[in-house]
Amino acid sequence: MIKSILFLLILAAIHAKLELQIEGKKAGWALRLPCWRIDNKFTQLLLGKEITGYHVWLLIMFFFLFHSPYLFINFTLKHELNILGLFCWYWIAEDWFWFLENSLYGLRNFKKGHIFWHKRWIWFLPVSYLWGMVMGTILLILGGLK
Repeated sequence: MIKSILFLLILAAIHAKLELQIEGKKAGWALRLPCWRIDNKFTQLLLGKEITGYHVWLLIMFFFLFHSPYLFINFTLKHELNILGLFCWYWIAEDWFWFLENSLYGLRNFKKGHIFWHKRWIWFLPVSYLWGMVMGTILLILGGLK
């Protein structure tokens, strides 16, 4: 499990650096990218914000990348639960690294009111992080990740 977590964190940090290059320091959540956006009751309930074409395609790409082990191993429910659990935690780590690596935010500005696309917070975390942590942990427990 340590190797999986370490790999996930390194990949998330690299991805965050790439996203900073794509979006820029000031324009998080694809603010200035030429992509479609959907903002409705469902996206607000699930994410607490709009969804962008940029982020949908990133999710799809990483969903397939996370499933690439199936090129070498057989599908099992335990493998799938572990992959989905790590996938949930990956997005939290990647998003958090984006803020840590962004000199305009950093840890000092990672709080409610400073990040327009994270509107709903519980304690010191965006609600979407809490959802991802809960879902990811449940999936990893069910998958028996070791």
